[in-house]
Amino acid sequence: MSSSKSSVKHGDKTSFSVVPPFDLFYQLTYMSAMAAAGLSRSKTFEVAAQAHSKAAEYFVAINTLVDEFRYDYPEACRRIGVQAKSENMKSFLLRFSDALRSGEPMAEFLAREANVQAEDYQNKYERNLEAMKQWTNAFTSITISVALIVIIQVISSMIYSMDSTVMTMLIATGVVIAGFGAWIIWRSAPQEVMTVKAADGSPEQRRALSLSRMLGPLAFAGASVLNLVGLPIGWILILVASMLVPVGVISYISDKKTTKKDEEFSTFLRSAGGMATSSGTTMKQALTLIDLSSFPTLEPDILRLSTRLQALVEPEICWKKFGVESGSKLISEVTDIFYGAIRMGGDPERVGFLCSLFTAKTAQLRAKRRLVAGTFAGLTTVMQAVVAGLMVFVMSIVLNFAEVIKTLMPTGDAANQGQASMNMAMASFSPAELQFLNMITTVMILLLAVIGAAATILSDGGFKLKGALYLALTIFISGICFLVVPPLVAGILTM
Repeated sequence: MSSSKSSVKHGDKTSFSVVPPFDLFYQLTYMSAMAAAGLSRSKTFEVAAQAHSKAAEYFVAINTLVDEFRYDYPEACRRIGVQAKSENMKSFLLRFSDALRSGEPMAEFLAREANVQAEDYQNKYERNLEAMKQWTNAFTSITISVALIVIIQVISSMIYSMDSTVMTMLIATGVVIAGFGAWIIWRSAPQEVMTVKAADGSPEQRRALSLSRMLGPLAFAGASVLNLVGLPIGWILILVASMLVPVGVISYISDKKTTKKDEEFSTFLRSAGGMATSSGTTMKQALTLIDLSSFPTLEPDILRLSTRLQALVEPEICWKKFGVESGSKLISEVTDIFYGAIRMGGDPERVGFLCSLFTAKTAQLRAKRRLVAGTFAGLTTVMQAVVAGLMVFVMSIVLNFAEVIKTLMPTGDAANQGQASMNMAMASFSPAELQFLNMITTVMILLLAVIGAAATILSDGGFKLKGALYLALTIFISGICFLVVPPLVAGILTM
């Protein structure tokens, strides 16, 4: 009786986290691959608790009930399933309990559940993509609305005296709303990590990280110095953008390579597993027999792996480095499953097939996400050009009219009489007020450029340093607007 009460604590709903569909899909793929090696029931549950997913903690609790409280596995699965906080884990564990109690082969059950979970993961992913698509459209409207706040404030200052405090609060509100739009895009997008840590990843990722650490502070410092010197803001922004471009371009190339590796990896798993099984050789020998021309992007990584294995380096280290140095989080995770299952005696062809299904499904869904994110990136870039151009256009009109009125205003006693009868606040603009209007316009354009770049990379979900390319584009466009629009407005007014 006491053991029963104690076991409830392990299944308390607050002790488990919600398991996303991807994590459960990964967990089931991991378990089905391990079960295909012919492991015993206890060993399968032991390795299930070692998986790198949120679902693993449920199997840690199951093992605790079995080892410490002498439950059998069907009852332990049922107890933890009933108390599970995550609905998908609850449903799976209850079905798993019934399958274990009925004597159904564990490998077949897990493989079938992995296929079912793949469909659930796809449906959830596509729903998130649709939500993200709607919010990217909403973000465009939000950005235009925020820009209109600035434009209306600048225009209204020509009609009545402006209150700098109220104007600052309105601008701050607009920035918060735009930032909230970017945050919503991040929350609505599928939550996934596509790349490993840049410091441990592919050569391109490490190079991009090194450049960002060098050029990022240099660009900021250079912009500050040039601003103090008095260089026009347009040239400063173009200079900053040019310093961010190398980081962005290398990151973009790295991200494209990582994406291509994910697509090729599925085929590589089937080829390597099939070659090892059909030829009756080890994986080390199978890698030397397969034709690597089918995997042009992944070929250097495979050759590096094969060379290390032939040099008698510890296989576990070789495969782990292969996954990490590919730069792809997906390849790194699936490599652990693939090598781990084969090391435990699994059939390479069967294990390769199961891992290939997981990789292919994930890569296909991410391709849909990149399509949506690519469209949004183009829209954001065009929108930044329109917004920056309009805001600079309106500000230039105000500055030019203020200058014209200043030259036409009489001086002395006549100026005092004229000023008393003037209803337009523009006639009383001081240099400090004009500078304030110019400052808030510039700051707003820069903030919208940063928020737009952040929203783009959040919707993309790829290598985060690729955001430097989007930021460089939005900043460069803003700089061009600052250089081109004021002379254009002056020419129009002169005519």
